Amino acid sequence: MGRTQDIIALVGEGDRGRTLLETLLAAPGVEVRYYVDTDPASPGVALAREHGVRCRDDGCFDDLHGDADIDLIVETTGDSNVLAALATAKHPATRLLDPAGVRLMLGLLEARREATSLARDERRDYERRIAELTAVVERAPVEQACYVRQASHQVKTPLSAIQSYVNVILGGYTGEIPERTREVVEKIHSRCEAALANLAKCRMLADVRCSGRDGLEMSTVHLNELVGEAVELRAELADGRGVEIRYLAREGADLVLCDPQKTVVLLAELVENAVVYSHDDGLVEVSIEPAAGRLAVVVRDHGIGIPERCLPRVFDEDYRADPAVQHHPDGAGVGLTIAREIADLQRFDLSVESEEGQGSVVTLTVPPAPAS
Repeated sequence: MGRTQDIIALVGEGDRGRTLLETLLAAPGVEVRYYVDTDPASPGVALAREHGVRCRDDGCFDDLHGDADIDLIVETTGDSNVLAALATAKHPATRLLDPAGVRLMLGLLEARREATSLARDERRDYERRIAELTAVVERAPVEQACYVRQASHQVKTPLSAIQSYVNVILGGYTGEIPERTREVVEKIHSRCEAALANLAKCRMLADVRCSGRDGLEMSTVHLNELVGEAVELRAELADGRGVEIRYLAREGADLVLCDPQKTVVLLAELVENAVVYSHDDGLVEVSIEPAAGRLAVVVRDHGIGIPERCLPRVFDEDYRADPAVQHHPDGAGVGLTIAREIADLQRFDLSVESEEGQGSVVTLTVPPAPAS
């Protein structure tokens, strides 16, 4: 394998010798092997010794005689006797550069240094712009979430007012209404409830995104208690559809480190999703199981299931598979997105398995709390 560096011997004196030595030491692809001067106290000699360069301070060229490894001898004094002696001492294949050549070389090195500096400045500018653009891209979802949060609040107010007026009408406070009118008003009431529920989901997702990891309040809690609370939160929904939620609590260690409030929200979304997409009078099974040193909350339903082609997108915001839309037209398509966002914030694993027409299994895997 050939050498990757040019080997140079430098014959110099005083500040001029030091300047050139400094330049060559900083140049890539160059090894300064010898430095020759006539003054033991010259700055070039001191610099050469500092960098481990073989040094002669008596003006003697004995070390250079016939050394075939030296590619170039650089002579800076301009002394014709020195040049003649070097021409005699050097190996035939070694090139000898006189002061005129040195000036040219220095000019080229300076041009190279300026080009390198310019390239470095341009790279810094490029990296700065990339960092700025990255920051904008990273801020965009948060800013969008904050906008959604504000907009959902503004939309909620008139919807709540409409719902209140509808309740007044249905309550008979405005007098008797025809049966056909009642049916229409009841549909308005139902749509208002669905819209408000969906707005609440959108606002919840926006809150999670706006607060990010900085909004987490971590503590050590019993996973059994969190799952039990989530099941209780969705018990009324399940009762309304005749769906049984069967929860099997874990026996043994169940301590985890998490944000309890957000984790309950996550678990409640998983349970709600299972209840909503179960058949009437169906069964949802919730359990906590060991999983390779971690704890897995498994939510299993026996409902409509998810087509295989739709599985990669089930956690995407606003995405709903066709069977889901037909089964539950009023859904917002953000429940599993909320669950995924909260899981990602806490670095939990969330996965789903499903077979269309047979039901789904959603698994949340949580590391146990560190030993105290």
